[in-house]
Amino acid sequence: MPDKKSTTHKVLKLRIIKPVDGMSWDELGKMLRDVRYRVFRLANLAVSEAYLNFHLFRTKSIANFKPDSIGKLNQRLRNMLLEEKTNEQELGRYSPKGAIPDYVASALSQYKIRALTNPTKWRDVVRGKVSLPTFRADMPIPIRCDKPAHRRMQRSPNGDVELELMICKRPYPKVLLQRFDLGPGQQDILDRLLDNTENSPEGYRQRAFEIKQDSFTKKWWLYVTYELPLRPAKLNPDIVVGVDLGFSVPLYAAINNGHARLGYKHFKPIANHIRLLQAQIIARRRVIQRGGSRTLSAPTARSGHGVKRILLPTEKLRSRIDNAYTTLNHQLSSTVVAFAESQNAGTIQMENLDSLKDQLRGTFLGTRWRYFKLQQFIEYKAKEADIAVKKINPAYTSKRCSKCGLINTDFTRQYRDKNKPEGMTTRFVCSDPNCKYEADPDYNAAQNIATIDIEDKIRLQCQKQGIKSDVL
Repeated sequence: MPDKKSTTHKVLKLRIIKPVDGMSWDELGKMLRDVRYRVFRLANLAVSEAYLNFHLFRTKSIANFKPDSIGKLNQRLRNMLLEEKTNEQELGRYSPKGAIPDYVASALSQYKIRALTNPTKWRDVVRGKVSLPTFRADMPIPIRCDKPAHRRMQRSPNGDVELELMICKRPYPKVLLQRFDLGPGQQDILDRLLDNTENSPEGYRQRAFEIKQDSFTKKWWLYVTYELPLRPAKLNPDIVVGVDLGFSVPLYAAINNGHARLGYKHFKPIANHIRLLQAQIIARRRVIQRGGSRTLSAPTARSGHGVKRILLPTEKLRSRIDNAYTTLNHQLSSTVVAFAESQNAGTIQMENLDSLKDQLRGTFLGTRWRYFKLQQFIEYKAKEADIAVKKINPAYTSKRCSKCGLINTDFTRQYRDKNKPEGMTTRFVCSDPNCKYEADPDYNAAQNIATIDIEDKIRLQCQKQGIKSDVL
């Protein structure tokens, strides 16, 4: 079981789409606002109690003063609300004895109050270094989910992501959570959290929730604090994986200390999916642009008039394309990072894609692919695996012989297209008669990218061969 030093905590933000099981937004919104107000009152009450305790102890005014626990304060707040004419039956919907459920009160104490009421914090308050901590009325609602009996996010039978909010007594209100259109890496994190149905410490664990309303849009959001195990620091930074944007496959990866690689056989299923996807996108876009899909944008009998309404399906198509590209980029990036881990590689080197539109045009994926998002995915997944990522200038990496270092200036894109055997890829052949190294051009480029200090080595080789190397 991982200890605290071998884990780290992060936060995932998901939008609450709607309540389910017959509850309306008006009902859920009122419950959330009621709980938020009581959490705000209880939080300030707990901080004031803690400060009073510290002040009396420091001034020796009362030797045996003991502040109330969060549970006692929760009961006191209930009595205050009753004195303020709050309906007792309404209070009973949330807690039999307090103003809010114990799950919320204990989360408030553990994750909010404890950090603000330690002796060091109070000394800074007394010395005037920081102000007395207070909470705002729109503060988040904290909820614990770290115990077996607590409710956590889970998949419904139809694949939706649902959560029972433990903000009251049973039955808990159930909500539908955001599942698509997530940021870089968020979809992968969400999947890992949902896959760990037992909340095992060996995987990604849900530890606490916070519910917060956006002050501008008025939408409600769920902030999931999750715990993940850190991998042991055993990777060798001198073992480098080079990642090349391939011509015959989406990616090609090679190692700098051996012959291990990721190539055609590893990416063939993804490559086939990409080709099919790109063909479908082109065909679908042509149909829409010809106006053949007017009926898809026809909510009324008067639809079909105007270019904007006719092309409305292109917006839906763009969203589907983004989701498909994101999924495939996750698959590609996960494969690269897993390969690096399997080779004990502590470094991944990739091409710097700035100003490379012409070069990207000839790659397998083409210029329309989300290359920068792909690299973002590799970077954040590598960081979680404690693997460093370095971007290098790709100039001459496809023309340099990875065995002897000689640069074959004739090995251009035009040369490759002209000399390509039918149904095959043009082989890279070293122009040095004493070397004559021959390899798949994507593998040769990946090996060059995996070379330590490759930019300096190419620069020196260019000087040696009299090649102009302003790009370096």
